[in-house]
Amino acid sequence: MLKKLVSCLLYKSMKNLIILLILTLIFSCSNTDNDINKEIEQIEEIEIIPTSFTENVEVYNEELVHKGYVLAVYGNNDTSYLLDKGGNIIKEWPFDSNTGNDVELLTNGKLIGIFKIDNPPFTFGGYGGVIKILNIDGVVEWEYTFDTSLGLAHHDVEMLPNGNVLFLVWEEVDNITAQNNGAITTNNIYPEALIEVNPKTNNIEWEWHSKDHFIQDTNTNALNFGNVSENPQLIDINYNVVPNGDIMHANGINYDPNKDVIYLSVNFYDEVWVIDHSTTSTQAALHTGGNYNKGGDLLYRFGNPEAYKNSFGTRLFYNNHTPELLKNDVPGAGNFLIYNNGNNNSQSIVYELEIPDSFNLLPNSNNEPPVVWSFSNPDLHYQRVSGADRLPNGNTLICEGDYGFWEVTIDGEIVWKYATLSLDILWRGYGFSGNNDGILNLDL
Repeated sequence: MLKKLVSCLLYKSMKNLIILLILTLIFSCSNTDNDINKEIEQIEEIEIIPTSFTENVEVYNEELVHKGYVLAVYGNNDTSYLLDKGGNIIKEWPFDSNTGNDVELLTNGKLIGIFKIDNPPFTFGGYGGVIKILNIDGVVEWEYTFDTSLGLAHHDVEMLPNGNVLFLVWEEVDNITAQNNGAITTNNIYPEALIEVNPKTNNIEWEWHSKDHFIQDTNTNALNFGNVSENPQLIDINYNVVPNGDIMHANGINYDPNKDVIYLSVNFYDEVWVIDHSTTSTQAALHTGGNYNKGGDLLYRFGNPEAYKNSFGTRLFYNNHTPELLKNDVPGAGNFLIYNNGNNNSQSIVYELEIPDSFNLLPNSNNEPPVVWSFSNPDLHYQRVSGADRLPNGNTLICEGDYGFWEVTIDGEIVWKYATLSLDILWRGYGFSGNNDGILNLDL
């Protein structure tokens, strides 16, 4: 009865009454400490048990599945859904423009997302142009456009603990400037940048530009000439020379507040880069400064040592999406989860990696983090988008872009599969317990 009563109260978001109820039980009942602990544990996670199942659900293991919700985010789409594990749509958000990929649920029940603009100055897959915060009804409360002839917001956005908004930007560099910087190209290039905006003032509070940290070893008369393998903290401008100039195609960001660093998934370099966020914008353009005294140089990088001509370490990534540093509320806290698309052999793999306590990025050394856990399956492969999210019970939610969702245990047992019947491509899926603040504030 206690669990039923508390669950009901939680669904109505009456948090203060819950606290009062718990205190009353603790001080008025003659339960032992163990009994009290059991009662408190019962309210830690509400189980959302489906009452009906749709044809989309292909596997459902009642005993092992995480009984919560999934936010299904479609790329280039005018809606997102909140699903239960029965495949039922619990809430739908209609958008006035298509996503430019990411949409995330905030703790206050609002959404933050990146959306497509009309007539962008240039387009690659995942382009956006405008970041929006929407209330629980999908009404836009704030928007910020980053769309100029020199830059375009794309793919991913993150709300930082300080209330600022961080997002990815393609910067246009004309072909002459690119050649002067040592690029082997006759076309413009579009390297990555990170922009942080204060939504209260719309001021840019911090920025980092990959073009400030180039190196090249092909033209002694151009800028940035040096030994690539001896400088792993710098970015080889010629690692991925492509005609359309989209040389990096970053697709995901994740912020670590404990170390004040940003993890950046760089799809066409098959790597994750670690960038010091503690720098000022001026320091971020240099090679010194910040908590790590490296300026905006890469503090760490992993996934593909070939990207900086390192012959040590094993390459893991062949295109990668959804970088996720596991937080303290899930098993594996401090480790790193990522979806390796596996375009070398048409086999996707989800990796959990052990991130070092201290970032050591050394030349001619094995800088790759050890693999803690991985999951693959002959039926798991999509060459783009996709991702993985760790659930509170230790299971891992996997988004396979052209199929739907998998949920697997630490032992690799498949306990839930959901096949989307839509022709649209899934960008990501985010898993939530019933007592998550964002879910509670939706007042479902």
